[in-house]
Amino acid sequence: MTTAPAPPVVAVPDADLAAAAATPGGIDRLADRLAGSGAAVVAVGTDRFDPATSTGHRLDPTTATLALGRALPDHGFLVAVAPTREHPYNAARRVLSLDHVLDGRVGAVVGARDHGVPSTGEQHDPAEFARVLRGLWRTWPLDSIVGDRTSGVFAHTDRIRPLDHDGGPDGYRVRGPLTTPSSRQGEPVLAVWHDVDLPGADLVLGGTAHPLAPLPAARSEAEPHRASRSTATRPPRPPRAARPTLRILLGLADRTAVTA
Repeated sequence: MTTAPAPPVVAVPDADLAAAAATPGGIDRLADRLAGSGAAVVAVGTDRFDPATSTGHRLDPTTATLALGRALPDHGFLVAVAPTREHPYNAARRVLSLDHVLDGRVGAVVGARDHGVPSTGEQHDPAEFARVLRGLWRTWPLDSIVGDRTSGVFAHTDRIRPLDHDGGPDGYRVRGPLTTPSSRQGEPVLAVWHDVDLPGADLVLGGTAHPLAPLPAARSEAEPHRASRSTATRPPRPPRAARPTLRILLGLADRTAVTA
């Protein structure tokens, strides 16, 4: 018995993102190229994990994902994060907030190092960073919110738990909880780059064993801007509630029942 392969993940290079952001209509044209790849999921910002591709102009992956998520309402997105650039609490809050905005279509891909920022000499364990992300995403279950007007209870606060993570003298100390509840897909997808060893990760990306699909080349002929196209030629978008979450797009287990 064979298992059907997971939908491919396409990488969007930082150079293409920067060029799209600097050109009128560029994000929509980039979205058309991503849609033409046939991939269901887009990885944003992974160039920073490779010293050969980490230089040059680039955008913040969260901001870029927000723009692409509006242009590609049926795609999922994986946002690159790394311990050399930020604290896991800030990354967890930002990714989860973006997951709410894009209605359960977002996850994070954790790399060992962001080679695009100067080294400070500090060493952080990327696997610990990833574990803290997941732990924080589970501190406030979405189904704890009841909004009962009769009783005046907004949420069952006894289900909002601190993380209380203590990684020791060289690790992270994070109490939590997050100030944002979990999302429609339960929690964002947690992927890791191939240089991060994390048993239990939802997905491994990069390297020869887990390559990302390349972004199709830009068309040379002039095409109408997406916003100028006749709405009669656009396929109807499914209702918001019917759109698949990133977990569904990747064929991953449902996390909606996970609690702190």
